[in-house]
Amino acid sequence: MQKLPFSQTLLTVVLQLAYLLMADCGRSDDLSCYDKAGALHLKVAAIAVILISSSLGVTMPLLGQHFRFLKTEGNAFFIAKAFAAGIILATGFVHMLPDAASALTNSCLPDSPWSKFPFFGFFAMVAALGTLVVDFGATEFYERLQSHRSEVKALGDVPADADITHEHVHGHVGHTHGVGSISDEGLARIRHVVIAQVLELGIVAHSVIIGIALGVSNSPCTIRPLLAALSFHQFFEGFALGGCISQARYKMTSAAIMAFFFAVTTPGGIAVGIGISSSYNDNSPRALIVEGIFDSVSAGILVYMALVDLIAADFLSKRMRCNYQLQLLSYTALFLGAGAMSGIALWA
Repeated sequence: MQKLPFSQTLLTVVLQLAYLLMADCGRSDDLSCYDKAGALHLKVAAIAVILISSSLGVTMPLLGQHFRFLKTEGNAFFIAKAFAAGIILATGFVHMLPDAASALTNSCLPDSPWSKFPFFGFFAMVAALGTLVVDFGATEFYERLQSHRSEVKALGDVPADADITHEHVHGHVGHTHGVGSISDEGLARIRHVVIAQVLELGIVAHSVIIGIALGVSNSPCTIRPLLAALSFHQFFEGFALGGCISQARYKMTSAAIMAFFFAVTTPGGIAVGIGISSSYNDNSPRALIVEGIFDSVSAGILVYMALVDLIAADFLSKRMRCNYQLQLLSYTALFLGAGAMSGIALWA
């Protein structure tokens, strides 16, 4: 196989970059339903509606301690969380990943390299593996931090002239405990802390993208179903996040900050979209690549979090295995949530 001269190869690369920067495939709005003024009214309403639904979803579990049926220890919360996990899973598989595939295989992009390799699946896989690394690393960090605090506290209780070792005896030989060991309850709380933080990061990443996607559209026919889908999705996604925050037992200030950022991210994305809608072409190669990569990464994060940290963590727990009625109701809620969010893909 004859190799191309370096100058010709360099010229090909430059031409492809110029194509990405200058190519214009036109806007993707449905021209038969194009109404900039009407779309603006809908987008302003969407900011308010999604802000309210997001706020309600994320704060309900946080206020659960004041309402018996919302307590995180109750079966009702367990079932509602399973429903929300199904929605998050479907969001990743049915909404974000197909959108990423559509963007990164668009005919506006050059054939090489975009049609030669399934980048949308690759980016999603890398994001899922990256989330695993972050999940593991954060858990290790918090466990070591908690162990160190326990060790300092334990050593602080020992008299200054005592012989300090990593074991102590309670009245009989062989009964020992490691200084700085973490209880099962402490380990569970650490996992909830990590899950809440990683889930928040994943949700914020894709919420910005879907907010901008709604904000730049000037087609009421596109905005109406998207508004309904996002309101439904944000409420239950917020419920799952709020449940994780509540189970992690954050201080009120920290919980309020996390809830605030979740609630305002999508409305903020819509506001940004409105601001750039006159100059933004969501069908340009550059926009397609950025949107496709972000959608792929979001899909990978959401799928990992739904399967590993929400579904597996709850459905493989001892509590679930010992309660057949809870199993049946939780599986039903999980499938209903995934089915409902998948069905919405017919319209948005």
